[in-house]
Amino acid sequence: MTDSIHTEPTPSQTPAKKGYVYIAGAGPGDPELLTLKADRVLREADVILFDDLVLPQMLEPYRAEKIYTGKRKDAHHFAQDEINQEIVRHALMGKTVVRLKGGDPFIFGRGGEEIDTLRQHGIEYEIIPGITAAHGASAYSEIPLTMRKVSSSVAFCTGHPVNSIQVPDTDTIVYYMVASNVHDVLDKVAASGRSGETMVAVVQNATRYNQRIFISTLDEFRKRERAVYSPALLIIGQNISQYIEENWYSRKKKVLMTGEAPKKYTPAEYITVPFPCRQVAGADLGAVKSCIEGIGQFTMLFFQNRFAVRYFFKYLFENGRDVRHLAHLVICTSNRLAATELQEHGIIADCRLEAETPTGIGEMLRRQGLTGQRILLPGAEHVDELVAGQLREGGNQVTPLAVYVHGAQDHVEAIDLDFIDEIYFASPECVRKFRELHDAIPARIVVTPADERTAEDVKKQFGG
Repeated sequence: MTDSIHTEPTPSQTPAKKGYVYIAGAGPGDPELLTLKADRVLREADVILFDDLVLPQMLEPYRAEKIYTGKRKDAHHFAQDEINQEIVRHALMGKTVVRLKGGDPFIFGRGGEEIDTLRQHGIEYEIIPGITAAHGASAYSEIPLTMRKVSSSVAFCTGHPVNSIQVPDTDTIVYYMVASNVHDVLDKVAASGRSGETMVAVVQNATRYNQRIFISTLDEFRKRERAVYSPALLIIGQNISQYIEENWYSRKKKVLMTGEAPKKYTPAEYITVPFPCRQVAGADLGAVKSCIEGIGQFTMLFFQNRFAVRYFFKYLFENGRDVRHLAHLVICTSNRLAATELQEHGIIADCRLEAETPTGIGEMLRRQGLTGQRILLPGAEHVDELVAGQLREGGNQVTPLAVYVHGAQDHVEAIDLDFIDEIYFASPECVRKFRELHDAIPARIVVTPADERTAEDVKKQFGG
């Protein structure tokens, strides 16, 4: 195995025209809280890099290549440095890139780190603010953050790290990212001298169909062992006295919509919750099978990222092969995470390249003496032509192979039926798709089939 190699691109390697990057906020969850400006640039984008807290249905109207970069505490799909590199990589290819973040980019959104990277690479950018979670939680719970004679000041704080929690001297405090340590925050607030009768609210999944609110006092909440699930906000202050359980948002009926919403489901009365019935196309299974069966014709495997590694080996094993069938190949990775994923399959890369930009890959391979190779390039359904072009330098032949789809997550988030009042089934296919995830429909939920054929399938799948 060779040492990692770092090279800087020469002026001739860098595209003449760099792309443009928008760092945009998607809001706290409700798709209708996306701003008009964010919608416009998403329609103009070539690439959208979106976070875990951005709902997939928000992206359906946009034709850009979509790359899921989800990142939650202790469950990172992409590390922040890798996200920064991905933004830069596409911008250096001359693309219009939208980095779409939950909430607002500059309120605990790490947008500052991303624009710092863009500055270092001389890439032009623009910031588009989004509605931050505190504003969404306040409006959708009817808890005003400020109110005359009750609260004239508010502070936004983070609940991490625990040893750095701040307790500012304001009437209202909002703590972000408290799901795993809400009691640590409350203990810190109590230690600061706040009265035990100070009111506390926890808002989970703010502005979403499954928003949940817990109200108590500081002393009472500290005594409870209550699980809090991400995403969650903690609001502290006497303004919480304005809260009413039957607020404007809770009064609306929640309808699970498995298809196009009929006109009767008006936004004034209903919250529609999309349920995807369409199968997302995955790998080109025919091409995968052919390449794996003919693996002997290649002399090199080149992995751009860990997902290429993960899904290539998935199909390798499914086709009855294992690492022994790769013994004749030079195996290369283009970053540390891909090399680490490769080790999970018992293989140490022969060549670990860590180019700052894709344009450095060709030169690095030549330095390794890797020319005239027949390269298999597993990756997403959209071939990275810049990387493929670099690999073709030195007389290499490159065969791209789609082994995964950008934006397709490993696990679809299940619908929480506890919050659903009605299910609209658009077709028998949607009934069967729903049945794959749910064994039964609670009796209190109204079921509305689109037609008789769909109604018959509901009876067949769920009885009644």
